[in-house]
Amino acid sequence: AGLVPMGSCDYTMRIDTHCHVDMFDDPIGVAKAYQNAETICVLATMLPSHYQAALPHLKPFPAIRPALGMHPLRATEGRKEIDLFHDLCDFVECIGEIGLDLSAEGKKSEATQTENLRKILPLIRDGKFVTHHSRNAHNELTMLLDEYSVGPVCFHYFIGGLQWASRLLAKGHYFSVNQRMIAGKHRRIIDVVPKNRILIESDGPFLTKRPLSTIQETYSYLSDVWNIAITEVERQLERNFKACRTRKDF
Repeated sequence: AGLVPMGSCDYTMRIDTHCHVDMFDDPIGVAKAYQNAETICVLATMLPSHYQAALPHLKPFPAIRPALGMHPLRATEGRKEIDLFHDLCDFVECIGEIGLDLSAEGKKSEATQTENLRKILPLIRDGKFVTHHSRNAHNELTMLLDEYSVGPVCFHYFIGGLQWASRLLAKGHYFSVNQRMIAGKHRRIIDVVPKNRILIESDGPFLTKRPLSTIQETYSYLSDVWNIAITEVERQLERNFKACRTRKDF
């Protein structure tokens, strides 16, 4: 899909593991900003057709890593694109946003969400970075990941509590934190999750219209909390991003 391998460009200073670049008012401007800031950005998409539509526009921006997605809240549309997901999956580095949403908003499509996920999880081979949505569904999602031996994956914007965070850590998974999490009660996840399982996300434009600024703030926050230089935070999170890849023996 025209992706640049992680080690083949210099954009390794900062990493945003979950941002919907294509949903900003000026997606090309956002992509340019990431490129100019030498910051890798995983572009989380809602549907396979969105991933496919984004690809031609991203050739000038190797810092942007498009992810093949099927958002649980777009389950009805997604059901029609299972075959497209299948056709594209082998050629991508990143997958997401996928998962389950059993909130009041998502509960009505639970059956379709689950059906879709059961069809796409077996397609995920080793070596993929996967960013997962799990609102009110961490138990159900974890059972499916275990059933299909998919992992480790990154749980994006995880608010399932410290007990469940510990269980997911024991299974080998990772967590991406954002500026809203560290500003509220969910910052406690950083007390539970070790440095080698943390990643950073902006979740723009849903959580922020200024993703690069919030990424900077979150890196600075981890530097303070961990009491290490920000360059060490950058190195640690780069290692984490490389390590958070699905594998055959999971």
